[in-house]
Amino acid sequence: MVQDSVEFDTLPPQRPTFLKVLCILTFIWSGYTFINSAVTYFKADTISEMVTEAKTEINKDMAEAKKRDDEATFIFQMMGNMAEMSTPENLRKIAIANFITSLLCLAGAIMMWKLRKTGFYIYTLGTILSIIIPFYLFGSNSVTNISAGFLGFIGVLFVIFYGLNLKSMK
Repeated sequence: MVQDSVEFDTLPPQRPTFLKVLCILTFIWSGYTFINSAVTYFKADTISEMVTEAKTEINKDMAEAKKRDDEATFIFQMMGNMAEMSTPENLRKIAIANFITSLLCLAGAIMMWKLRKTGFYIYTLGTILSIIIPFYLFGSNSVTNISAGFLGFIGVLFVIFYGLNLKSMK
């Protein structure tokens, strides 16, 4: 009788609180990215038009500022890069890429939620691809550098934080 109670006293492994927080943040971010990617994909023509109109308006204002200010030149160049990247075809490409990388990160987070170590590697792959793909699609320009730098910084932090929880995963 004593032996039977010992067998039932073992509890399943507990998920660390920090891992819970990371996974929940990943679930939220992935959900946002799924929705944003779908909207971008299906509204690419409208978004492209809006960016082109905004660039035209800004070009009028920037022409004068460009003559007297180096910062204005940078902003003018950045708007040009953004307009080049915002063709309907490019918007659809990046929407598909974002959807795929978010799906990988979400799948990894779900696996890590279930305390499976494989999820960490899938999440890391999704993060690396989310940094590399914009450079592959658009090359290195001010917009790509800034967006990939920001997402890369956050992504690498999450990879490190998830890595700190590897010992609690199987």
